[in-house]
Amino acid sequence: MDSYNRLPRLLGTSPKMLKVFKELKRAAQKDLPVLISGEQGTCKELIARAIHVNSMRSRGPFILAWLITVPGDSIAAELFGFEKGTSKLKTEKKIGKIEAANKGTLFIDEISALDKKIQEDLLHLINDKEFRPISGNKFYKSDARVIVATSRDLKEAVAKGQILEDLYDILRTLQIGVPSLRERREDILPISQFLLNESVEKFDTGQKEFSKDARSFLLKYDWPGNIRELQDMIKKATILCDGPVLRKKDLLLDNMGACSIKEFLEEKLRRYLKEMKKLDNCYLYETVLAEVEKSLFTIVLNETGGNQLKAAKLLGINRNTLRSKIKEYKIRIT
Repeated sequence: MDSYNRLPRLLGTSPKMLKVFKELKRAAQKDLPVLISGEQGTCKELIARAIHVNSMRSRGPFILAWLITVPGDSIAAELFGFEKGTSKLKTEKKIGKIEAANKGTLFIDEISALDKKIQEDLLHLINDKEFRPISGNKFYKSDARVIVATSRDLKEAVAKGQILEDLYDILRTLQIGVPSLRERREDILPISQFLLNESVEKFDTGQKEFSKDARSFLLKYDWPGNIRELQDMIKKATILCDGPVLRKKDLLLDNMGACSIKEFLEEKLRRYLKEMKKLDNCYLYETVLAEVEKSLFTIVLNETGGNQLKAAKLLGINRNTLRSKIKEYKIRIT
């Protein structure tokens, strides 16, 4: 079995993932630049690593240039480095990612973060295998294979003048489109089980399994954050759930936006009821309605900047009714 099939989160037997594996194998065999496109959270870095470990450069370094978090004026130095004394407040020479990736692979996550000048320098590197450090006087050789990723439509970015057409043309020679998780739902449960087993082993929680309603939720949810969101959700649920069975509510502990208002309220009320049952004469109906109303009115008033007319319209109630509730609940706008 090729090593990319054993990499976490690259599991899948759906037609779209089998196509990715085929393209990945082809890219690994050709020592050319690669463009990996896909939504955020689709594990494009893992695709790049899989290409690297299955290529002739597998013994060389795999250098990740994660530029989204790097300030714009520092990106060039991060990639190309700088000579001693040529950068503001810097006296020592800095080795850039390009030099560090010599004889290996340089993976740039989000190519659209690069400005035009850096794109030109990157194109020069790809074509001529050389680069010049910031404010340096001479070029240095670097036999680094360049793999880039993007979550944007680069064709559209080219049309808008944001990406150099020549750079786009050379990158798209080998292009791999990674499908979103919702486009390959048949892979969701196997990946989820893999991630659950991984979390159980890592955090030593004892054996756990998904309930029927949890499996149903995993299959139906649209996963805007893709595999990264799935991984985070399962990890948190594994840690926080005391029992051996992960239910839907366990998965939604930190992501209530993924369920309906009805489901959200039902879950909250069940927890509340457990405490209220311990009290005599708790007037549950009146208490719950009052708390929900007060919270709702407070949130809406804050969102509308205290504008009662807008708040009443948004709530769908009479302005006088709103005023009465503000007075009754002693609501203050923060």
